[in-house]
Amino acid sequence: MNAISYKQLRAFAAQYGAVVGLMWIVSFAFYIIGLTRPLVGNVGLIIGLLSVVAAGFLIRKFRGEVFPLRFGQSWWMATLIFMYASLLMAVAQFVYFRYIDNGLLLQTYSTIMQQPEAVAMMQSMMPGEDAAEVSRQVIDLLKSISPIQLTFEFLVYNLMFGFLLAIPTAWIGLSGKSRTTHSQNR
Repeated sequence: MNAISYKQLRAFAAQYGAVVGLMWIVSFAFYIIGLTRPLVGNVGLIIGLLSVVAAGFLIRKFRGEVFPLRFGQSWWMATLIFMYASLLMAVAQFVYFRYIDNGLLLQTYSTIMQQPEAVAMMQSMMPGEDAAEVSRQVIDLLKSISPIQLTFEFLVYNLMFGFLLAIPTAWIGLSGKSRTTHSQNR
């Protein structure tokens, strides 16, 4: 791959990353709504899973219309797509946690952890520990995390998952026939 092809790959990855990032933002919005309406949360999960397939099809489109790719190049493009999507998602999550949330996520988790099923699960996972005390400590910890810290945590997770999801995404991007007649300078 020559320098011009690499620049094209990065530019298209940024554009495709914006598309995937927008899908993640919509998925996150449905997840937040799903905290109070569980069926809507499932829609968010489906959109999140479809983002991987969409990234694969975007790589396939790039491979078919712009430049043929090998698996390593396809994996690198998928990694870049998820990196750009993670950055866009981090901005959206920071805006949400800083200006919109107002403790909704913490309140919902607190309510969930106080339900009898959750207490029984925690007691079975930590025999000999006081489940109520552990719940209180977890809630106190969550209260102490600032929006930027929470956003950074999610950014790191998104980057790690993107790095791993790039493998099946690259595979999806390589399936099908390549229709290009470009010369491959590698």
